[in-house]
Amino acid sequence: MSADSDFLDLSGVRLPKDQAALLNAKTFPLLEGLSPVSMRILQQSAKIMHVSKGVEMLHEGDTPHDLYFVETGKLAIGKQVGTQLRVIAQLGPGNIYGEFGVLRKKARYASVYTVEPSRIIRVEISAIQQVLDADAAFKERLTELLTQRMLDSFFFSHPVFAGMPLETRNALSRALTIRFFPRGSRIFSQGDKPTGVFLILSGEVEVRYLNKAGAEVLLEIRRDNDLLGEVATKNGMELAYSAIAASDVDVLELDPNTMAVLRKHHAAATNQLESYIDKRMTQTVKRLKENMA
Repeated sequence: MSADSDFLDLSGVRLPKDQAALLNAKTFPLLEGLSPVSMRILQQSAKIMHVSKGVEMLHEGDTPHDLYFVETGKLAIGKQVGTQLRVIAQLGPGNIYGEFGVLRKKARYASVYTVEPSRIIRVEISAIQQVLDADAAFKERLTELLTQRMLDSFFFSHPVFAGMPLETRNALSRALTIRFFPRGSRIFSQGDKPTGVFLILSGEVEVRYLNKAGAEVLLEIRRDNDLLGEVATKNGMELAYSAIAASDVDVLELDPNTMAVLRKHHAAATNQLESYIDKRMTQTVKRLKENMA
């Protein structure tokens, strides 16, 4: 018996034979390359769920749960738009969900429900976190999945992009990248040189303005689908306010190159976006003038 096996026996990580094959990289590519120890940690906390059709597994706004692996069946990711729940994507065998709660540890951005009877393997978030801490490649794959789904949800629900054809939204979500700012970090500072605008995909951002009296005023808190960096001073050379992450924040930075990508894929949506930015700029300028003294 190897030293590794001795350790696993002593620590209680070795699993009963009937549970050992619940998770594997062949069925779930996300698990590819994980060490035997990491796999055993996941297996130990894995539980099978037999779920009937029409069950809302996770609700938009729910607090973080665990990570779910779809072994059989079909599920849908849906987002509330007005009074309707509209489908963003469908999940089948080999897919996973719950990554938002695992990685961001806050309320999820969409609902997940079964379209047909399904067999789902639920893995406790504590076990997932152990493996994320030990395996950078696994964390990167899960983050890539989160990024893709977050962009899909954003383009689906944002008033500027919601009217785009599905294939256009999919092309954009593959072409663009998301930046992450942990709580308390500075996205940009008043006086910085503008590089573009930021669209908030998830989280809350404090907009702060240092006025002429030297007082830093909290102008507003901006949330999902809002934007940042739309106002500059001194002939466009300096940003007019600071933006501080009030929670973990995911943003999409629209620099000139990104705007060119948007225009290439959908000129009408780009024109709408520019109008949206101008309208937001007018609102912000008014707030800045009210707090200038």
